[in-house]
Amino acid sequence: MVVYEVRVSLLGVEPEVWRRVRVPGDARLSEVHLVLQMVMGWTNSHQHEFVGADRKRYGSTQEYDVLPGVLNERQYRLSSLMSEPGDGCLYIYDFGDDWAHELVLEAVAEIEEPDVPLWCLGGQGACPPEDCGGVPGYFDLLEQLRDSDAEGHQEAVEFYGEDFDPEAFDCSLFNRSVTGKFSRNGEMPEPEEIEAQMGLLDELQEFLQSDELPESTMTLLMLDGFFAALAIHPVMLMPNQWLPYVWDISGAGQQPGFISKAQVEKGFGLMFSYMNTVVDQLSENSDVFLPLIESLEIESEEERIRLSMEWAVGFMAGAAIDKNVWERTFEDEEGAELLMPFIIMSGFLDKEEGIDAVKNAELRKGLIEEMGDCVLDMQEYWAPMRRDFLAGKNLGRPVKAQPLVGRNDPCPCGSGKKFKQCCGK
Repeated sequence: MVVYEVRVSLLGVEPEVWRRVRVPGDARLSEVHLVLQMVMGWTNSHQHEFVGADRKRYGSTQEYDVLPGVLNERQYRLSSLMSEPGDGCLYIYDFGDDWAHELVLEAVAEIEEPDVPLWCLGGQGACPPEDCGGVPGYFDLLEQLRDSDAEGHQEAVEFYGEDFDPEAFDCSLFNRSVTGKFSRNGEMPEPEEIEAQMGLLDELQEFLQSDELPESTMTLLMLDGFFAALAIHPVMLMPNQWLPYVWDISGAGQQPGFISKAQVEKGFGLMFSYMNTVVDQLSENSDVFLPLIESLEIESEEERIRLSMEWAVGFMAGAAIDKNVWERTFEDEEGAELLMPFIIMSGFLDKEEGIDAVKNAELRKGLIEEMGDCVLDMQEYWAPMRRDFLAGKNLGRPVKAQPLVGRNDPCPCGSGKKFKQCCGK
């Protein structure tokens, strides 16, 4: 497969906003449009068009979207506009704000059966908010946010948030959205499939950080690990069994204070959609499964370890959610061995007497990139138990919801300590 490495620059803005993305050279322009929307951070709410070096224009030709002289972007491929390093074109989004993006082909490579032909290789700068008035309006907005005495400051803060960071960018949300969405032959998904994934992680993270949820709510990384464990777990658990852990991973039983039914429906919809994504990867595309941590761009080794521990805490919460399965697994020599990488990565046993915390810290560095394989190994180990459960055999009891671990109950990690003295700290 021939893949292009393309630099995408949003023209006229400061701080600079750009992305470097890998995309199949034979991708249709309609597909490239959706990729650009995702990787830049737009919401696909306005018209758009590509403009080639020969000034030919390509865009949507849906009945409500027809523009004079515009060629149907579904009938042309990226290679029609660029083929050699240095070739370029323009991508215009929102004909009111007129956001102009320059696309420059930086490299052409031939890759045999890439797992994921789409990938964000780098970038800088946050995407401007939609409908802020184009480049001039964006500059005014940044000034209003920076200067508390500026006219319109309060309105800008209320609408966009005082934490808007024009220099913030993270490739991981894009990369996570496309990971697992491709077959081993590297085929592009349908445009509708790409569009369905747009913004899911971003919205989910915003929901998990909302003021209505307790501080003990899982982070996005914890939730990813948690869902990975639930996806391979021998017992099929209902939402009422696992949702309490999402709201309060400490086990103290805190609950969210939702302000409206709409917020509940949106939040639950985001969580279930993401859970389905993780389940799909581990049931249909396990050969390309990657924990979310693998999609992050992390500056320091210390931060990478901290975030990996966060992911492992979520996985452990899912692995230990059913007491019967946990004990059956942990008391089996092979099961305990397979659980140990997650236990070490989570840091649950670091304070145990006789445990070499320094050695465990060193082990964590080498385990980070193995977490995906460890999940697949655990999945294989649990597979017979899952078949037994589905057949109604050998688990010895009807499956019931396990209560949240009390603060004074034994910690489910197996340390022997009370939960409040171990994982509930």
